[in-house]
Amino acid sequence: MENVNPRNSQTHAMAVLFVVFSILAPMMAHANSAPEISNIVVLQRDDSFLVDITYDLLDPDGDPMWVYMIFMPYGGSTGAKLCETITGDVGSYVYSGVGLNAVWDSGEDYPDFISDTCKIRIMVSDLPPVPYMDSFWKSDLDGSNENPFAVGDTLGYGHPFRLRWQGYAPAVEGIDPALLAARDSVYPYDDGLLGYKYDLLDQNCIPTVEDCWSPKFFDQSTGDSISYFGQASSLDFHNDGSGGDTFHKLLPSGDFDIKLNSLDIAGQEIRESGQGPFRFVVNYDPETIMLNGETDWAHPEDPEIYPYYFLLNDPLKTHHPFLSGDRIPDRTYVVVKALGRDDDRDLKLDPNYKVALSGFVKGKLSNLGGGFFSYQSESSDLNPVPPWPANGDGWSADTLGFLTGPNTEFTFNMQAVDEHGRRDGTPAAITFDVGYPPCIQCIELLPKASIPSDYDETLACLEDTSAPVIGAHPCFSDTTVLRISTDGLGDDDLQFIQKAYMLVDKTTGVTQVVLLPGQGGEDNYEIPVNLYRMEILLHGLDDIRERWTSMDRRLMGCMYQVDYECDPFNQIQDGGGIDDIRLPTWGEVPNGSGLEIDPLTGLWRISVDVAVPEFLMLMGPEHYRDIFMEFVLGITDPVLQDRVFNDSTKQFGMGSVRAVALDQTQCFFDPPRPAMYNFFRRVRPSVAELPAGMTWRDCNLRDMGVPEIMLELDLSRGSMLSLDGEPASKYFRIIVETATGDFECSVP
Repeated sequence: MENVNPRNSQTHAMAVLFVVFSILAPMMAHANSAPEISNIVVLQRDDSFLVDITYDLLDPDGDPMWVYMIFMPYGGSTGAKLCETITGDVGSYVYSGVGLNAVWDSGEDYPDFISDTCKIRIMVSDLPPVPYMDSFWKSDLDGSNENPFAVGDTLGYGHPFRLRWQGYAPAVEGIDPALLAARDSVYPYDDGLLGYKYDLLDQNCIPTVEDCWSPKFFDQSTGDSISYFGQASSLDFHNDGSGGDTFHKLLPSGDFDIKLNSLDIAGQEIRESGQGPFRFVVNYDPETIMLNGETDWAHPEDPEIYPYYFLLNDPLKTHHPFLSGDRIPDRTYVVVKALGRDDDRDLKLDPNYKVALSGFVKGKLSNLGGGFFSYQSESSDLNPVPPWPANGDGWSADTLGFLTGPNTEFTFNMQAVDEHGRRDGTPAAITFDVGYPPCIQCIELLPKASIPSDYDETLACLEDTSAPVIGAHPCFSDTTVLRISTDGLGDDDLQFIQKAYMLVDKTTGVTQVVLLPGQGGEDNYEIPVNLYRMEILLHGLDDIRERWTSMDRRLMGCMYQVDYECDPFNQIQDGGGIDDIRLPTWGEVPNGSGLEIDPLTGLWRISVDVAVPEFLMLMGPEHYRDIFMEFVLGITDPVLQDRVFNDSTKQFGMGSVRAVALDQTQCFFDPPRPAMYNFFRRVRPSVAELPAGMTWRDCNLRDMGVPEIMLELDLSRGSMLSLDGEPASKYFRIIVETATGDFECSVP
């Protein structure tokens, strides 16, 4: 049929027959219901180029939909054009409805056309079918050795490459490929993409001021260059310094960014968020290997086995090799060794520069109270001249040393660094645990401070709390019987200290001892008592592999509790420490009493005062309950008499001492002992040796001017517990001699 331009004819109207060719619902990317379209009516207005299109639309899921229409002349046999000049219920965010309508200005979109065999395709989707970048490939400049290339992959420094990409247009789903090819002029001709733009973000271009996209053409009317969607779907980078533009210059080591855009046959561009930047990396990471239980095979002149540690208290500094995953002692200095070399796929600018090596340390401390505390050093100073230079295969080597801390998982990381300063992004690592738990040797009860201990530091540690082990241990196998008498002369008699007064709260029954009368007030019963004292000796040792030589550091801390069978809630607090098995005692409190740490033996001596009512010993338990309670305290109620009697005799009878040894302490307790883990910023301490009498665990190294301390970590946080925190128990029995016979309390 002859084409006639209706705009230039007064006698011919545009005669077009509109037929709905098909109705599609593409783009079902997730499990939901497809949109449904029905009742379509398409009519051209008389003597007009406007076309009215009405239809009903339903999405069972209630999603907003995207609707567009494609005009196909000559019955769809050739050509296809998007209905662009169209208004009404088209485009994005069209919702379900009846009698939806759109008006297309066919004369504006297709002015030179007359036909009576035309079709319109209506496309609807409940997802916006915008195009997106689908895949990338990298190859040599001639297209050989092509491989898929993911965002974030690496390009060789100084090596030429071709970057090719392919977009995808969801809007083409369901359209006849022949129709796509009739409109699509960019290879491949059936993908519905009409061209690409690219933006190399390394150019000096400001997007808000100018058009940064390429390719471009010169617009003579504006005198400016304007980007357009061109046919290129690949770019060649010579990467050799042969020119100053991006395609020929030597790309620097680091990130390489490119943005990409495309236009599909529906007039949709890639959303800005999907245009990139697509980031790649120029310059492959160097390679790092950590030696693990082996000698340096690249430098056989070094016979050392790495990693190794030496004990800080070892004057010979004997080297002890170990493996990643091992446990080593606390208070050690660890040395690891790594090998590094550059990647052969990178062009070498300086053939004499191999790699440098740097390291950092991570610590994961297991807290005494539960949970973890993680910390990390800065990287060590980069040494561009490694102590072991590159061998024939390019391997250089260097070591890293560090002071360990207790109850910590350490990871030593080493990184090779190439001539561009690029670090190995996957550092080689050695991981190991530090610290062994202390032990309880004995809980010894003595009636008098003057009686010497039956054991010394050679006593065997308690291995577990099972009955056979307890029964065979010389310290824990029996029950210690202690007596309280008026004269206190027997070997097992507790030592008399002084007279005092017991206050029994009239409401709660809580007791306390005071030295002077008249301090109880009206809320307490005041009972005269004699104070006797028993001594508890705690024997403990740190593991022999990390033990201090000074005996006052033999046992660095403990958790203990003195229990009486008649005081089940531990209302009576004993000794000079924290009489609670859940809470640590770190040493003597300055100016405190009740706890002493013997500097010669390292034994912890806890003094426990036992308060005995005078009238209990003088009158016997029956008269103490009846006569003393009624005529001295004024208690006539038998029930109340029994309660006060029980409250004032809780310490007599069966009891136990439970204890857990700790291998660390805190600052500011007596005797002063090392209690701080000084963590260095740049891994290695800048001071090789400390002055005599100082250690790397001292509490005041930073105040003493030792530089490079990054973190002062209280060692008590990383204390390890004997027997995994299971208390060792020593049982005792206290018997009071009274005028009417021996007395022990009974559990109410």
